[in-house]
Amino acid sequence: MFAVVFFILSLMTCQPGVTAQEKVNQRVRRAATPAAVTCQLSNWSEWTDCFPCQDKKYRHRSLLQPNKFGGTICSGDIWDQASCSSSTTCVRQAQCGQDFQCKETGRCLKRHLVCNGDQDCLDGSDEDDCEDVRAIDEDCSQYEPIPGSQKAALGYNILTQEDAQSVYDASYYGGQCETVYNGEWRELRYDSTCERLYYGDDEKYFRKPYNFLKYHFEALADTGISSEFYDNANDLLSKVKKDKSDSFGVTIGIGPAGSPLLVGVGVSHSQDTSFLNELNKYNEKKFIFTRIFTKVQTAHFKMRKDDIMLDEGMLQSLMELPDQYNYGMYAKFINDYGTHYITSGSMGGIYEYILVIDKAKMESLGITSRDITTCFGGSLGIQY
Repeated sequence: MFAVVFFILSLMTCQPGVTAQEKVNQRVRRAATPAAVTCQLSNWSEWTDCFPCQDKKYRHRSLLQPNKFGGTICSGDIWDQASCSSSTTCVRQAQCGQDFQCKETGRCLKRHLVCNGDQDCLDGSDEDDCEDVRAIDEDCSQYEPIPGSQKAALGYNILTQEDAQSVYDASYYGGQCETVYNGEWRELRYDSTCERLYYGDDEKYFRKPYNFLKYHFEALADTGISSEFYDNANDLLSKVKKDKSDSFGVTIGIGPAGSPLLVGVGVSHSQDTSFLNELNKYNEKKFIFTRIFTKVQTAHFKMRKDDIMLDEGMLQSLMELPDQYNYGMYAKFINDYGTHYITSGSMGGIYEYILVIDKAKMESLGITSRDITTCFGGSLGIQY
């Protein structure tokens, strides 16, 4: 067996005319990075005819070769438009019959929606020149739209896995004042007098847009509460940035003597500088940090299937598409508004809180980090 192995090795190492260094060079050449490939775009297509109702014409080009291996990327758009003057008179179709038609976009509205106090046209033309405003029975101006309504109204491009422009009109209410009770999931606040966490009463109700068939608030943790412990602020900030959480709260601890162990202050993750400055106040060895987080659902919703009220921007873009298929214009429409739209889903994300704790006071009270985590999770209704 050893003789066979030795013979094979001899064949590999004693080839005439090929040195060991040449073999190394061959391997290096084979492993070298491929040559850079530069992005290439096609030539522009011919201009379309001038659209009389838009006074615009369009052209497009396509991607022939994407850049690879560090090659130069393409610059410029693949769609182009220019102003023009058409010899053909613009004839807008009177598609609303006896109903009201918004001036700019052509949206059709029932007559009872005109002069009702709600702006149902993007240009506000349904509320222009109103001598007698027939206001909705209940004053809905006090209610904010349901959280996440603008997000749910967006289209989605499954090819790029990115959000697109709005498909649904999230600001249209159809003359109704339907509200959703938000009794379970409201902003968590801290009462310094009573030293307790509580939910505010000023966000109990939100107004439901017409395109939402159902919307239900829920405080549901998809997973149990998790916790991490840090001895200094720098390690904590590095971990938070690495995880790229969407948002979180930070609890600022011990002030002067007599203050509670924990004091709540909300800070957005987008305010990294402010967050770092706040933590630097407690960047002493006497403080430790507990990071508590869980995945939660805050609401479940279902959109209408019939009689959808499209976003006016999408409606206008749809009406401007030519009857005769034009690849560039139809491809741009899909690029703008996506390949899909949302029919139902859940709102939510990662709920995160950071506790800054005075070690000496915690030890004097006989409180452990686990006690704090369990107590805080219980105040949120989350089992630890």
